[in-house]
Amino acid sequence: MLKPLLLVLPLLFANVVGAAEVDKLKEQLAQTLPGVTIENLQKIDSLGLYEGVINGEVLYFSADGQYAMQGELVSMATRTNLTEQRRVSLRQSILKGLDEKDMIIFEPEKTEHTLTVFTDIDCVYCRKMHSEIEQYKELGIRIRYMAYPRGGIGSESYDDAVTVWCDKDRLDAMTRAKRGEELEPKTCDNPVEAEFNTGRQLGVSGTPAIFMESGQLLPGYVPPERLKAILDETSDQS
Repeated sequence: MLKPLLLVLPLLFANVVGAAEVDKLKEQLAQTLPGVTIENLQKIDSLGLYEGVINGEVLYFSADGQYAMQGELVSMATRTNLTEQRRVSLRQSILKGLDEKDMIIFEPEKTEHTLTVFTDIDCVYCRKMHSEIEQYKELGIRIRYMAYPRGGIGSESYDDAVTVWCDKDRLDAMTRAKRGEELEPKTCDNPVEAEFNTGRQLGVSGTPAIFMESGQLLPGYVPPERLKAILDETSDQS
C-alpha cells in the first residue's frame, strides 16, 4: 500500500511548489505593474520562464518578476512557434464565447465554414470583400461581421458602424454602406464599442481581419475561391 503512495507524493509536492511559485510571482507583478491584470500565468517547463497574458498579448517573465520579454518563443526541436500556438488557443477561446445576436451574419444555404470578420465600413478591402459576399455564400462560407472602426471610438468610422448596427435591417444597411451609400445617421444601444475592444483583445490591427474557428487569423482580403481552398485545407489537417 505504501509504494503507490510514495510514487505519488513527489508529484503532489511538485504541484504545490509550482503553485506557490506562481502565486509569489503574481504578487511581485502586482507591485511592479499596478492596475494591470495578468491572465493565465503559468510556468514553462525547464525554461525558468513564466508565461502570462495581458490584454490578449503573450509575454514571458523571469521567476523574480524583474524582467519581461515580448516576442516569439520557438521550439528548436520541432520548429514550432509556441507563442503563436498560444495566441491561436486564446483567440479560439474568445471566439467561442461570442454572442451571435450582436453580429451581422450573412448565411449560406449550406454552411461548410464559419468565419468571424472584423470590418470597417469605409475600408477599401472591406468593401471589396463584401462586394463578393454572394460568392462566399455560394461556397458555403458563413460570414459573421463584427465592427472594428479603424478610427477608434468616437470617430467618423465609428459613427458609420453605429448607423449600420442600429438599422432595423442590418444586412441591407451593411450592403448599402459598403456600396458607398450615405445612410441616415442612427443611434441606439449598440455593440460597436464592445466589438472594437474584442478586436483589440484578439490582436486586430487592420481590416478586414478574418478569423477561422480554429483561432487562426487571416489578415486582409482573401478572394472567395482562395479562401475556400485555405479553409478546406485547414479542415483536412485538423
